[in-house]
Amino acid sequence: MNETGTNVSLAERFFELGEPYAGGFYEETERSRFFRFSRAQRRFWERSPLTTYRGGALYPCGGKYPQAPAVFPDYSFTFAVDWNRLEQKWSGAVPLLRRETELFLWVGSPHNVGGDMYTHSMPRYDRVLREGLDAYETRVRALPEGDFRDGLLELVEGIGAYHRRCLETLRASITEENRTNAERLLAALSRVPFSPARDMYEALVAWNFIYYVDGCDNPGRLDADLIPWYRGEDCVSIFEEFFVNVDENLGWSAALGPDCNALTLQCLRAIKGRRRPSLELRVNETTPAEVWQAAAESLASGCGQPALYNETLYQRALAERFPHIPPKDLLRFNGGGCTETMLAGISNVGSLDAGINLPRIFEPYMRNNLEGAGSFEVFYRGLLDEISAAVIPVLERISECQERRAAVRPQPVRTLLVDDCIEKGKDFNAGGARWYWSVVSFAGLINVIDSLLAIRHLVYGEAGPRMDPAAFLAGLAEQEPGFLRALASCPCFGVDNPEADTLAADFAGRVFDMLGGRTPYLGGQFLPSSIQFTTYAWAGSEVGPTPDGRDRGAPLADSLGAVHGKDKAGPTALLNSVASLPLYKAAGTPVLNLRLRKEELAACLRPLVTGYFARGGMHAQISCLSREDMLDAMEHPERHENLIVRIGGYSEYFNRLGGVLQETVLRRTEF
Repeated sequence: MNETGTNVSLAERFFELGEPYAGGFYEETERSRFFRFSRAQRRFWERSPLTTYRGGALYPCGGKYPQAPAVFPDYSFTFAVDWNRLEQKWSGAVPLLRRETELFLWVGSPHNVGGDMYTHSMPRYDRVLREGLDAYETRVRALPEGDFRDGLLELVEGIGAYHRRCLETLRASITEENRTNAERLLAALSRVPFSPARDMYEALVAWNFIYYVDGCDNPGRLDADLIPWYRGEDCVSIFEEFFVNVDENLGWSAALGPDCNALTLQCLRAIKGRRRPSLELRVNETTPAEVWQAAAESLASGCGQPALYNETLYQRALAERFPHIPPKDLLRFNGGGCTETMLAGISNVGSLDAGINLPRIFEPYMRNNLEGAGSFEVFYRGLLDEISAAVIPVLERISECQERRAAVRPQPVRTLLVDDCIEKGKDFNAGGARWYWSVVSFAGLINVIDSLLAIRHLVYGEAGPRMDPAAFLAGLAEQEPGFLRALASCPCFGVDNPEADTLAADFAGRVFDMLGGRTPYLGGQFLPSSIQFTTYAWAGSEVGPTPDGRDRGAPLADSLGAVHGKDKAGPTALLNSVASLPLYKAAGTPVLNLRLRKEELAACLRPLVTGYFARGGMHAQISCLSREDMLDAMEHPERHENLIVRIGGYSEYFNRLGGVLQETVLRRTEF
């Protein structure tokens, strides 16, 4: 350690090993953590390898971290470590970084599923385009002196270095074949994003650059926030190129609408046949017919894009939950990550801070309490108490994790690019953003509903002989064929059955309400959701057999869809059942997956979705895969490398799903 407090030997060792992020973090260890993480990010931008220019209209392009070091930036957790690579480079660094990661807290509940303090977000892209990053630097320099100001200036310097290196790479990559694109791109990127964008092309170049600066998370509100620069150009090919960049970096969501424009249509055309980003079309009664047609054509291409959102109900639900948020801010709605509700460029949402595996709570409760309950009402009330007792510690733990993250894991890049962190003089993870809330997902809700229906009918039913609770549990554990037939005869969710839907609405409403009345550490509310992406498969692996017909270890139901194979009464019946739930209470997003024949999509999409939304539906996402193609892909994956399915809140290549997940998609009812 020298007289300035610089840990020269440790920082230099990391630099020598090609670990600029870790080296920067250990350069000035006496400074605040915000400054140290800012310096780490700056060094990464200055020294990490750049992507190869491919001759197109945008740069950077391709994977964000080519030849990635072992320690690198992470948009959700500030930084991440490839422990195997770090061990190979320098085993002495492993305990050092392990101690650093141990400062971070995780929720860690035994029934947690599908989320653990994730913090997806998106920059205020449109502000960068309007003002330019030079104006951001001016705002930063006006701050009081100190580590917060100095840290942000480190970022500005780092972005400048990254920008200059990108320009140098472009100049060195010019060939006769790419000269037209490269020189046009050089001219644009020489100005943006430091100066305001003057036209649509400069706006798209700046947007793409900021997407990489932010770590390639969510593209944001493409049509609404880019339209001020639009002058009638055909931008489909550039959107296609940008979408390739998003896909190659496993990027996430971009909202379209509700005030649809020419860019809405261009984005829908550009996404055809593509996996990502997850386009989220916000529809209402004003959505033009041509947008519905473009959406149907895109979905028919098999990409699962776009997902559809009930704009009217989302706005109403958010306004009721957050009456202090101005309507103009609520209009910045954009599902982040898979589809977690946030406000683009102005919020910090614990996008999936935790998930509650309801069957994992229900199944042991049933085994321990069914015999002594005496009545369905007693059993039901006891279950609700059991779930509430499990939920409350999770919410308390989320607040503890938020408080610790605010202390040990600042997020400098988001602090620079999300309103109002600079003006507040606060880090993004410590109260700097304008709006905060926490999304908590409930998994297996429908499994528990169908299980309750079976118990009410077979154990406590008024019609026919009642089954002894001990015999019920024994039949379930042994999966007796006669017992399974009895389960199959019980009412179930997803077929527009009034008894089933009434119980489902009551149970879902009570569960969603369990998140009310508590405020997360950073403010706002805990917002319920049901988003299971791929987690519903392994979430069932540690759950015993349940009376919905699941065997031990079998997958859970996919988000709010019916238990696999039970929705036999047609799409309208399924949608009516789902709409019977108080979905507005789950404004974190209640996901529904549908599988429709592409041949009928153009005719049925609009009436099916608008009818569902009129009854209270909030979200729908659609796959158009034939059973024949899926079966062939399972046997001959090499023939179907581009086969895409909507899974949870995003699209994925069918071949990348494990066998269990492929089977669950195959078992979805095709309407």
